[in-house]
Amino acid sequence: MNFKYFEYIENEEMSFGAMSGDFITILGEKNKEIIDNLMYKTPNEFIVLNYAKITNKTLDKLRRLVEFSSFSMFETFLAETVRDELAYSLESLAVPKHEMIERIESISIMMGLTKLLEKSPKSLSDSAKAKLSIAEALITNPRVLVIDNMLSLLDESDKEKVYKALKQYTKNNGIILNFTTQIEETLLGTDIIITDKTKVLLSGKTMSVLNEEKLMKRLGYNLPFIIQLNKYLKDYELIRNYNLSYESLVNSIWI
Repeated sequence: MNFKYFEYIENEEMSFGAMSGDFITILGEKNKEIIDNLMYKTPNEFIVLNYAKITNKTLDKLRRLVEFSSFSMFETFLAETVRDELAYSLESLAVPKHEMIERIESISIMMGLTKLLEKSPKSLSDSAKAKLSIAEALITNPRVLVIDNMLSLLDESDKEKVYKALKQYTKNNGIILNFTTQIEETLLGTDIIITDKTKVLLSGKTMSVLNEEKLMKRLGYNLPFIIQLNKYLKDYELIRNYNLSYESLVNSIWI
């Protein structure tokens, strides 16, 4: 299936769309309700995949194309080992055994899970559990990955691998919807959406939204620290362009 487009539409004021390759960070009071709707906890017709609404009759399409890594499912591992946990999702899709072995090996290397494959999921650290949850979602090759407050659980040693895997996923035309309360995570994505309980308050490309400093503060959000630092250095004409990593920021100061 040539999948290119996702849209969430409750009404004119509460809607947003995403194209293949988008990494959208979503903040706001509506997050939990939107996630519940995406999980189809209550029947709705808010979800559009490739311009076709999902209904009770087409629910299988949603389950084939959209995967979730959610804090609400953080302790719901079913298998005795990490290897079996990764295999569980593939078994339900009837993936051939040789392909299953290849996918488990590939995702384990990518996410830094190789040394944990024979361990019990319940014995893992919170950071490793978050990695496993994201790996479980990615291993099925979904077209849309919904992340619900998981990235903040990653420790520094795990962030690099997971972020690299997510960027590769969007390069391969996947869509990421990252629901979070952490403003720093906006820097990972291509776009930002901010909601209240009834409507989308602000949306657009990441740097375009973050440049709306006064509006962001009025909505109750401080800018990510590195953006604040960039603004300060630009004001003093120490740099010309934004640098979103501390390494590149330091290098630009000394050039």
